[in-house]
This record gives sequence, C-alpha cells and structure tokens, in this order.
Amino acid sequence: MSRLSDDAPIRTVLRNMLQNSDLSFRDFVEVALYHPQFGYYTRGPHPVGKEADYVTSPALSPVWAFALNRLVCEFLSHNTDAVCTIVDIGCGDGALIRDLAKNGGANYFGIDRSGQASLRTIDEIPRGGAHLIISNELFDALPFARLVQRGEHLHELWVTEELEWTEHEAPLSYEDYFAARNIELQDGQFADVALEWEAMYGEICDVVERGLIVTFDYGYPQSQLFHPRARRFGTAAAYSQQRVTRDLLANPGEQDLTAHINFDDLIRAGESRSFSTRFFDRQAKFLLALGAAEHEIFTREATSVEEAMTLREAKEDARRLILPDDIGHDIRVLAQSKNVGGVKWSFERPLF
Repeated sequence: MSRLSDDAPIRTVLRNMLQNSDLSFRDFVEVALYHPQFGYYTRGPHPVGKEADYVTSPALSPVWAFALNRLVCEFLSHNTDAVCTIVDIGCGDGALIRDLAKNGGANYFGIDRSGQASLRTIDEIPRGGAHLIISNELFDALPFARLVQRGEHLHELWVTEELEWTEHEAPLSYEDYFAARNIELQDGQFADVALEWEAMYGEICDVVERGLIVTFDYGYPQSQLFHPRARRFGTAAAYSQQRVTRDLLANPGEQDLTAHINFDDLIRAGESRSFSTRFFDRQAKFLLALGAAEHEIFTREATSVEEAMTLREAKEDARRLILPDDIGHDIRVLAQSKNVGGVKWSFERPLF
C-alpha cells in the first residue's frame, strides 16, 4: 500500500495535534482508529472479511455462529426462570447478534462505537435477570501504549510531527502496571499495554449479577505476553490488505493497529467480582466442545463441479476455526460465570 499523501484529511488532523508537542503513541492509535470522521473503524464500511484488510472468526465461516447459537440455546435452557439478555459487544455490522436473535427467548443487543448497533455503551445494557455477554476481538482493538525499558527507566514511545518515533519517560501509571503484576522488563525489551483492558472488563462484569461472559481475543497470560525472549519486541502490528507489518505509523486511518492482550487482567477483574473462571484455552477447543464439527458443512456432498469447488473452500475455512493451528490456535477464549449454581457447561467437557 502506498503511503497517504500529506493532504489526506487525517494527516491534517494529526498535524494540527502535533504542532505544539509530540503525541503519545496511545493517543495516535486513538485518532487513527476512532477519529469520528477519518478513523479506521469509523470512516466507512467495517473493514472485515476475506476481501478486506483482515478476517475474523465470524466472517471466516458460519461454523463460528453455529457454535455460538448452541451456546445461546444452552444458556437459555439453564435460565428458564429469569429474563435473559444476550449481548454482543463490538458487534460490527450486527450480523452475529441478528443470527443469535433467531433463537428467541431473550432480549438481544449489539454494542458498537460505529453507531450501527442497538446500543452504544456498556452502561446502556439492561440490568437484572441473566446475562450472556459475548465479545470477539474487542480488547485487542483498544488503543494501547508502546513502552520500552531503558536501563532502570521505563520509556513510552511518542510520535513526532514528522510521524517518526521518539521516547519520553513513561507515566507512573505504567510503572505501577508492571509493579503490581511483579513484571520486570529487560533492558531494551518492548511491551504493548492498554490500561483499559482490566477497566473495561470490570465494567462488563458490573452489569452481570447472574450469567456468563465469554471473551474471544488474541492474547496470552502475562508470563507469556511479557516473556523477555519470546516477545522482546512486543506484539504491536498493523494489518492492511490481508498483510501484517510492523510499520505502525504508516497510513494512519488506513490500516488496523492492534496488540495482544493480557488475559490475566481480565481473569483478575472477573474473579475480584465473584466470577468463576470456567474456561481459558484455545478457540479450537472451545468451538469443538460446543459441537462445531457437527455443522452440516463437514458432511454435505456436492452435486456439481462448481459446488464442489465452493464447498471445498468453505470446508477449509471452517477447519481453520477448529484445527490446532491457524485462527483456532491463535485466539484464546475466556469464559467466566457468576451465580449460575452448579451448572456444567458443554465447553467444559473434555474432548478426549
């Protein structure tokens, strides 16, 4: 992709912001992704799909929605004595929540910053009853800071007026983040952190007095996320036209910017609010336990050469979700519950 011209509207926005001082990379990400007019996620159609910049599990195959529908049916069967609310946070165009709503028996809501959803914020979710709250790649879309350890000092990466890197002493909030988790970065080690990971998950937990929160995302436990050798340069990446790069400052507003999340932040936030962790593992294992392999796409027979070609591609896409590699391996799922009694969920059953 060629670089944006200096006359691009978002360049003008950034230039105005950078006239008097540098801009933290965290704030650069906020503008690049969520500027009301020119942000990557707000300027037009949601950039997801095999023909777009990147593909997500729901866009890759209907097998994902099939498995989630099974989860919804199971949730409803365990909560026949309560008003049920099903929520998809970060719902994009709302395709998943519309599909799930076909099950009936509950109130269904999508939340998204783009304005295409029925709700705009977590605070608008109706209280009371039983909640099933789902999110897919929500937390890795939050603006994040890029940090680097320099000797005994933690630095934060900032952006100059020329859209080049510079370093400033990191605020105490990031020092406190690592200290509270007993994490010590090595000299020269980079790390990508959003303080909002734990805060946002806490907001979601505060909605639920009874129910289940299921989170799909790219991330690791903190021992892996901040491993000094495996992830010495952090996890920040840019996505455009199905390609991943590390040129994070190129083409603001025209490429996705993301970093893997610290799942321990979410687990801690839930358990401190009386949630129990019921599942934390690979997406492939979660979907298989829900019966994803029973989707008719795996057993259907083609009746023509053209259908055979289409079916073969569809099966390959579906397998990417449930085989122990590709997206089924890369995405992790966290499921936490509260006040659901002794319910055993199908995703907790051993596969072998």
